[in-house]
Amino acid sequence: MIRQCVILLGGLGTRLGEFTRDTPKPLLPVGGRPFVDILIGEALRRGFDKLLLLAGYRSEVVELYVQELQTRLPAGIEITISVEPEPLGTGGALTQARHLLDDYFLLLNGDTWFDFNWLDLVTSVPSGCATIASRRVLGAERYEALAISGGDHGPVTTIIPRGESKGESCLINGGLYCLGRNHLDNFAGKFSIEADLLPDLAKRGLLEARTYGGFFLDIGIPETYHAAQHLVPTQLQRPALFLDRDGVLNRDHGYVGSRDRFEWMPGAKSLIRQANDMGWYVFVVTNQAGVARGFYTEADVVSLHRWIAEDIRREGGNIDDFRYCPYHPDGIVQKYAHTHPWRKPAPGMLLDLMEHWPLNLARSAMIGDQPSDIIAAEAAGIAGYLFSGEDVSAFTRNSGGPLAELHA
Repeated sequence: MIRQCVILLGGLGTRLGEFTRDTPKPLLPVGGRPFVDILIGEALRRGFDKLLLLAGYRSEVVELYVQELQTRLPAGIEITISVEPEPLGTGGALTQARHLLDDYFLLLNGDTWFDFNWLDLVTSVPSGCATIASRRVLGAERYEALAISGGDHGPVTTIIPRGESKGESCLINGGLYCLGRNHLDNFAGKFSIEADLLPDLAKRGLLEARTYGGFFLDIGIPETYHAAQHLVPTQLQRPALFLDRDGVLNRDHGYVGSRDRFEWMPGAKSLIRQANDMGWYVFVVTNQAGVARGFYTEADVVSLHRWIAEDIRREGGNIDDFRYCPYHPDGIVQKYAHTHPWRKPAPGMLLDLMEHWPLNLARSAMIGDQPSDIIAAEAAGIAGYLFSGEDVSAFTRNSGGPLAELHA
């Protein structure tokens, strides 16, 4: 599974004038933080834990940014900088860092945010090929357009240079790619990904496009940079799907604390993937009294949750965050043998997630299989749905309210 995310940060940003005199364009503040912070946050929540930043212009600013970033990154995240000694173009910056590249990696333009399920792009790569994210727009004067065989998804036959596309509606290069290191074999020195590498891959039948309809923003000109100040914080405020674990995510075999006892509920993976594709956050909130009762440890819970996240990621879905409560007043492990505000029906786990993530609560929902789940949801101010069926995805199709959005 692809784990590396590479971000291009080396452009001069000349169209932004004084804004980029001392700061690389992707590090300009948007909504109170560097724009690249948004891209890194989106990569991390989707399980990309190896970050490679390709710096050029004002690389010393990037290095200072990374020093600060490392103080707040989660444990286990690897971040590396590659600095081009002279302007080498987007392609040259990539080949210079070739020794740092994984066999396959996700590549982002550092001045563009295309908000869709990035895991779909990296899990749909045909053998030996590269994939590119495209978006349908009206007018493509500022972007390369794509001619795609087979409609919105399929082999790219032609890369149309900026300003040369015909017709009102066209598919543009969305600035996200899944590439293989070997795709750089024919290139060296100064060259462009957009003007050189992608056309070469298309000519050889090695470039597949997938078209998405998500939010798209390029901060490359003053008008869009100013608009980003309110558009980005608004876009980050998403609805969330809160899921109980045992009985909703997996069959409740009683105190499930290890992989060998974990069995996915029918429809659970497809529901998570659907929520991801619709732009929702997905959280798991679970009482784990098995810790207090001595059946397994907190380390076991964390290990199982890590495996759950990896298992769903292999199928193009992601769980953004987990909360669990190991406490129970009847526990036999003294450390955990008491009441706790995180134990449902108390809303503590949900409220903690609400403090750490920018949520649209009016459009959020909780699915649980016990009345305590619904009580916790209502206490936290979101809709609660009591699941009692066999297929949790099928359950949401007929639930109405916020859940109806997942099947709109």
